[in-house]
Amino acid sequence: TPIVSCLPSILNITSTVFLSLLAPLSCSQSDSPELIVTTRAGSLRGIRLPTPDRSHVTAFLGIPFAEPPLGKKRFCKAEPKKPWSGVFDASSYPNACYQFVDTSFPGFQGSEMWNPNREMSEDCLYLNVWVPTSPRPHNLTVMVWIYGGGFYSGSSSLDVYDGRYLAHSEKVVVVSMNYRVGAFGFLALPGSSDAPGNVGLLDQRMALQWIQNNIHIFGGNPKQVTIFGESAGAVSVGIHLLSPDSRPTFTRAILQSGVPNCPWATVTPAEAQRRAAMLGKLVGCPSGGNDTELVDCLRNKPPQDLIDQEWQVMPWSAIFRLSFVPVIDGVVLPDNPEAMLSSGNIKDTQILLGVNQDEGSFFLLYGAPASAREQYTYNMLHTEQYT
Repeated sequence: TPIVSCLPSILNITSTVFLSLLAPLSCSQSDSPELIVTTRAGSLRGIRLPTPDRSHVTAFLGIPFAEPPLGKKRFCKAEPKKPWSGVFDASSYPNACYQFVDTSFPGFQGSEMWNPNREMSEDCLYLNVWVPTSPRPHNLTVMVWIYGGGFYSGSSSLDVYDGRYLAHSEKVVVVSMNYRVGAFGFLALPGSSDAPGNVGLLDQRMALQWIQNNIHIFGGNPKQVTIFGESAGAVSVGIHLLSPDSRPTFTRAILQSGVPNCPWATVTPAEAQRRAAMLGKLVGCPSGGNDTELVDCLRNKPPQDLIDQEWQVMPWSAIFRLSFVPVIDGVVLPDNPEAMLSSGNIKDTQILLGVNQDEGSFFLLYGAPASAREQYTYNMLHTEQYT
């Protein structure tokens, strides 16, 4: 099956950074037909990228799928990208979304490889498409990567997420997208249209809908779309399996080292509200106001101010306790994931799940053993948050 044939590349995706050192960024370009496509919103010009066997793939990098969520649109559900005139240059990666940058181990590639390698901006809702061979193929399986990063970091432009190798070796169309993280994507004041929560997940869904509407233009089959992700990306995949409005936007799913019923993956509406209020207090917003006043204040704060304080909203410090994550809002996520899974309220499709041996070793750098004990104690004392 398409899923099985892709497994070697999926499971070794993190090795592609080494392959990227074998070749320059791009081959010589020309306006050949395969580099120009016309989507529903407008035309794009892509770029040829080399592969280690002296072949190439065609890539379309930094395609806008949503209007920039700037100003009063911060914390709001994104709006689809408006049509443009002319030919959009899709030859380079987009901005990374604003996020926490790990400075714990300066110069250590094992941690710095996950930090954003593009300028950070709130104008970050773009996706990338890699297409194998030339001329452009027809009706290929599509694989859509959703990055992890604890819902506080991550970017589709990271070297380890270069989709050219998977596209070339497995003859699939590969897509990745940016989505908002941290407070920008997951701050929630449930019931408020100003900050409903889960907008990072809705960014992903909008990208998936874009794929349904446009991927045939690139040679992909919209009826053969497999979404796959790792850690928080796998949690995201799991939530799309659970979310009724996401289910029609893909066919199959792969969850790598994460599931939606992880204790760190979701919060209750009450806890989401508490964290939002605490963030406001930490950045100097007046207390005692209503949700609209709180959101207005938070929207006027510089992005870095929110990032600098996001870890302080937690009632307990632990490595696997994350500040801003999906909320069980009754809409995107209709119910507690555990309850939905137990009742079979999930998309009926082929699902592949997996973990890797010793994958937790990385977190020893951050003191995971003690933090894990702390988290266990906290969970036992605050079980109402998970019931």
